Amino acid sequence: MKLQAFLVMVILLCSITPLYGHEIHLTNGKIITAETVWEDGGVVKYEKYGGVISIARNRVKKIVYVKARHEKPAASAEQSSTEQSTEPISERDLTAKLKAKLSPKTPVEEASMCTLSVKTAAGFGSGFFISDNGFIITNKHVVRGDELQNKQIEEEFERALMNLREFKHYLAQEHKKIVKYNADLKDDLALLHDMQGEAKTEIDKRYIESRRRELIDYEKFLREKEQNYNKDKKEYVAQKQNFDKQLEKFQDEQRELTGQNSFEIILADDTRLYATLFMLSRQHDLALLKLPGYRTPYLKPVMQDDLSQGQIVYALGSPVNLDMKNTVTSGVLSGFRENFIQTNAQIYPGNSGGPLINEKGEVIGINTQKLVTRKFEGLGFAIPIDVALDEFKNHLSP
Repeated sequence: MKLQAFLVMVILLCSITPLYGHEIHLTNGKIITAETVWEDGGVVKYEKYGGVISIARNRVKKIVYVKARHEKPAASAEQSSTEQSTEPISERDLTAKLKAKLSPKTPVEEASMCTLSVKTAAGFGSGFFISDNGFIITNKHVVRGDELQNKQIEEEFERALMNLREFKHYLAQEHKKIVKYNADLKDDLALLHDMQGEAKTEIDKRYIESRRRELIDYEKFLREKEQNYNKDKKEYVAQKQNFDKQLEKFQDEQRELTGQNSFEIILADDTRLYATLFMLSRQHDLALLKLPGYRTPYLKPVMQDDLSQGQIVYALGSPVNLDMKNTVTSGVLSGFRENFIQTNAQIYPGNSGGPLINEKGEVIGINTQKLVTRKFEGLGFAIPIDVALDEFKNHLSP
């Protein structure tokens, strides 16, 4: 029995895969182990417990990058042609994983494979990979909210609040009237009671009876007024509760958006991962996210000088919600207006941040807004990709 237990223990110990990880050596002697480690300016970041943790670079003595034990040395071209089909795809190699699962057949499908959905506190937007090491371009308003739209919502809340204040004032006035009418009715009924005791002539009796019927009708009117008041009061309470609920939800979303630096992204094959906010543009409706530690498919850019009016373009993204994920619409490049690429390709809500591509699947712009006017059915607009590359050049440069 002891020998059997010993053999079982040996088998278990031999079957356990040793853990590995990159090592962050701190100046205080402590060593932190993590599978994903990268440097961002004066900060060292690593993934742990489902999130990203940052350490000031001056607290780090050195970083030791350790290769995974199951990884093999890079194969030669000859080996790769014979062994590639039998090699398991690494979970960190999203390029190979997505190609194997989606099998894109056209340049547009290849580009769609590089497009993703971005989930925020306020809803969904779109984005796309722009490098093989996980950088993602999207709109600033996707991750921080649309300033113009937020202003319009705030104005709507202000109008609703004014209406509630007027409603409340109306209820206060009605309440005062009802209190006064009840007091008057009480006095009139008391006076009528006194008159009944003093009535001597037939004329007096007929007047008292007529007055009694008037007061009965008046009391009926007053009860109906009280019922309407109570109904209006309930309506006011319901409207006020709904207003408070919607306002609190909006304010919570804005607070969460303002402080949100990690965003769930949904890839073309429905894989869900988390990307961190890397940089926000001050001048443009652009944001840069990073999915650290992954090899990613990406779109190759085409500069504005290489574009021509009338060429076929496609808008990619996830309009409205995930039910319409990876939607593609087509149109032509209509022209350029105020540093935007103008197209008649349909750009739906939720497409913001997605790529505008050419027939080769190369990205020419970032979908950012849609204008609807009386003269045109709809015009789509995109920020030229060279604007984004110039804005984020310190991070996207090789």
